[in-house]
Amino acid sequence: MKKKRLTAPQKRARHKEALGRFAFHRLRRKLPLSFPRQPDWPVSPKPCYRSDYRYLGYDSLADMDGWSDASHFHIVVRLFDFSNLEHFLAWHLYRPSAKGQVPFHPVSMYLLILYRRELGLSRIETLRRLRDPVEGVLLRQLTGFSDTFPSESGLRYVEQRFSGQLQKEINALQIDVLFQAGLLPTQPTETQSVSLSYDGMLHHARSRMRCAHVQESCFQPAPRPCPARRKGRRGCSCKKTDCLQHCRYAPTRDPAARLVVYTGNNKRPGLSPNTSQQEQTGRKRATRFVYGYYSYCGQLLDDTLATYWMLPASFGPANQGDRARFPENFTYLRQRFPWLQFDAVIADAGAGYRNCLDLIWEAGALRLVDTVASAGDKDPAVQLRRGYDDKGYPLCPFGFVMRSNGHDYDRRQTKWRCAKQCLLKPTEERPNCDYLKTLNKHGYTISIGRAHHDGKVRLAREIPVGSSRWKKLYHRRNSAESRNSVLERLGLKRLPVHGLPAGHVAILQADFIANQHTLIRLIREANELPVTE
Repeated sequence: MKKKRLTAPQKRARHKEALGRFAFHRLRRKLPLSFPRQPDWPVSPKPCYRSDYRYLGYDSLADMDGWSDASHFHIVVRLFDFSNLEHFLAWHLYRPSAKGQVPFHPVSMYLLILYRRELGLSRIETLRRLRDPVEGVLLRQLTGFSDTFPSESGLRYVEQRFSGQLQKEINALQIDVLFQAGLLPTQPTETQSVSLSYDGMLHHARSRMRCAHVQESCFQPAPRPCPARRKGRRGCSCKKTDCLQHCRYAPTRDPAARLVVYTGNNKRPGLSPNTSQQEQTGRKRATRFVYGYYSYCGQLLDDTLATYWMLPASFGPANQGDRARFPENFTYLRQRFPWLQFDAVIADAGAGYRNCLDLIWEAGALRLVDTVASAGDKDPAVQLRRGYDDKGYPLCPFGFVMRSNGHDYDRRQTKWRCAKQCLLKPTEERPNCDYLKTLNKHGYTISIGRAHHDGKVRLAREIPVGSSRWKKLYHRRNSAESRNSVLERLGLKRLPVHGLPAGHVAILQADFIANQHTLIRLIREANELPVTE
């Protein structure tokens, strides 16, 4: 009988000491969780505001009923003090000018944007709730609004002023706050390595695709080449007046969106009752067309608590996958969070290229990256010539697959031995090998470090791919694969905004909210534990 797997809450319940540090009676000593203020931040260009954000304290959370009845947004505003973000937000959102109306407090506007994003509301519905004499009382109290409120166009203006870099830094500050409070798997009082898992998600653009071959040249003034015609499609002549500035089939509000044909190896077609029973020559892979963008996020794994924390994500066109996004994001994370030490980086085969694997090696982490197949990997002659098989396992000079004898973490080398495998295959001719004449049980040995002996790193790994230890370490990423469903619940499977910059902001804000939800979930579970002090 197959053993039933434990759910994430059941796993956390087995580690009461680790979960206990999230209990409110312990956490309140560290409250409020204040966003740090950097010394190089400029002063706000505005001397006063029409709203007045103030941190309201956490006393209302002391009652256990407050955790079950209060909304996520209410709890977050009570746990976190956003006051230090005032000058940082104001400098990016408002212009240093005395013209026009007095603006609203930047933190008030930012909290209102997060409230809208979390509930998936339109701007009009958000402002209606804010003005409501009954429903909006608590919302006005939490955000700092009183008797004057922003208009729909004013809220839209502030949202449009947000850039990806601004929201990315706020997400990074959130991670800094959690780190200083000792809520991450690595603690500020001790040096501890953590595992980083990467996961990507395709997002449909808000604009509808009219041409599958749109490129950057399609947005240039005529005359211009047609990429669709170069591929034998009908395309567009771009000779009409509506094609002067850009091709009429190019979505001007989503110029960076691209089409990608996604082939999911984890999809299993043929399960539908409508599937033909006739034998097919080859197995078809499930494919889908996505016209839009791709977000790529690194997540800190907390194995003890069976959860993860989202780090600032990278974002780009859908046709720029892991191979393009990983170097940018991983380099940024190492520079932005110097206190992060990685013991392993886990990723799909999309990151299994040299430009990605070398960065992981330079960080001193294990390369738990799935392998990328290449032509000739299954050819025995090619394997013997290069000295390793399609999984990266070294071969002895006579073509027998060698066994791993463990990884030396100090020298960063994996020792492989033949263990005289040829003696275990009596049906094959015994080679004339000098190691068979010795008493050494290991036989032929070899060490593999950053690369194989031919200098290639594509299949070089510290832990043998497919081994029991590989599966145990690699499958830890399963706890971090719920990000896609989280973003989908927040309405970001198809982006509600136009353009790459606005899409990046929306994704980062969703990751920010997801981390807040993770914190609240852990606090609620920890509050159910018996009080030990």
